[in-house]
Amino acid sequence: MVYENKEMAAFNLAMPYLTRINSILNSNYLAIKNGDTRLFAINLKQLYRELVPWLVVKTDDNPDKCIDEKTPINDAFDELSKMDKRNKDAIWEKMEDIEMMMRYHFKALGMLMPKVSDPRFLFGNKQR
Repeated sequence: MVYENKEMAAFNLAMPYLTRINSILNSNYLAIKNGDTRLFAINLKQLYRELVPWLVVKTDDNPDKCIDEKTPINDAFDELSKMDKRNKDAIWEKMEDIEMMMRYHFKALGMLMPKVSDPRFLFGNKQR
């Protein structure tokens, strides 16, 4: 019984977090559709804030055994900030690259839902 309560609590806490991520990704889709680079950039930073607590960072204790996951994303944001503002195509491409990098991490963490051909089997085959 206690295990079920802990599991239910974890699920209840995860749902608002995943809903926020989904909302940001949907907003990114609308920003792309409307050609709004400013909104897309703001959404990318928000998506990064949601992801950053889960990313692994190189530590001084074991720099060889740890893969730094934050630095490539931060470097991409730095490159984006230094781009010529008149080159809209390059800006869009860089922002989409950043989003794909973050989507990869979300997927690796299990935070993006897998594609399922039949939604009835999304959560297993248990009947209640």
